[in-house]
Amino acid sequence: MEIIKVGSKNFIEKTISVLSKNGIIIYPTETCYGVGVDATSTPAVTKLLKYKKRPSGKAISIAVSDFEMAKKYVILNNSATKIYRNFLPGPVTVISKSNNLTDPRLSSEKNTLGVRIPNYQILREIISKFNKPITSTSANSSGKKTPYSIKDILKNLSQNQKKLIDLILDSGELPVNPPSTVIDTTEEELTIYRSGRIIPKNLSVENLQSESILDTKNIGAKLIKSNFSNSPLIILLDGELGSGKTHMVKGIAEELGIRQMVKSPTYNYVNEYTFDYNGVNGKLYHLDSWRISNKADLESLGINQWVKKNNVVAIEWPSVILNLDLEFLKKFSPIFVEFVKNGENERQIRVSKNNL
Repeated sequence: MEIIKVGSKNFIEKTISVLSKNGIIIYPTETCYGVGVDATSTPAVTKLLKYKKRPSGKAISIAVSDFEMAKKYVILNNSATKIYRNFLPGPVTVISKSNNLTDPRLSSEKNTLGVRIPNYQILREIISKFNKPITSTSANSSGKKTPYSIKDILKNLSQNQKKLIDLILDSGELPVNPPSTVIDTTEEELTIYRSGRIIPKNLSVENLQSESILDTKNIGAKLIKSNFSNSPLIILLDGELGSGKTHMVKGIAEELGIRQMVKSPTYNYVNEYTFDYNGVNGKLYHLDSWRISNKADLESLGINQWVKKNNVVAIEWPSVILNLDLEFLKKFSPIFVEFVKNGENERQIRVSKNNL
């Protein structure tokens, strides 16, 4: 077993080499650490099932790089295509009829197969260069803790399981995100088998493109122009590191007339700014919730005092607080902004409403 840092020299090539030899990799995603093998290889899937200690007959999803790869491995009807276009890459697993090009043990008894396009640029690049799908299932043993760090994984594995791992891609500790939504598109009526943050049939989604930091800031400014009112405006910003969350807050602040320099609140949790927007006085609160672990942490920061008339609350890494059953998130219908990195400067920015 070799552990290498994501971003280290030749790590993509090493990963592809392991997959090509029917090896097992542990990799980061936007939900948790996953375990992957070549989804088309019988020896590789046999090894995966032994690692997972998975009951026979239980389907396992695959991860693909893009819509075109998905079409090769499953049959996409109109409902599935719409979900792919609006919500992927992202934490949604779409179940469709299999084209029988992957190991049959990954499919259900009805010959359906779950497919994900992860919102994790490096992983999509690995899959694209490998040119085949990999399995997409959490890296823990069945029934064990969802893994958000390599430590989480290794401490819950037996020595025999550890010996099966060929390569671990270490991206440090991941934010505690909800699992992907699993939705079956094979029948006329969509069926949700597992609820994550995104419930596609309940959402109104706008897909926007950003080619630069300026574009991202301008989208933030437009959010204020279109949505500012006397009610508290809550904006949840989700995406991997470096995807543009803080740049969007800078655009929000500029539109509100804030002239102070906006910085990431990583080390002090929250930054506060006063504004006068078209004669309306309010405050912008910019929260980084990565290290928030419970409702008491939030309340000690004073979050209940932020959610007031005329105020804007922008929250990075919102997945943690989404698990805390906060009343104000239900009351004021936050705007969810998800960032998808498609290149050094290119971003897909999805703006959705009424998603909680």
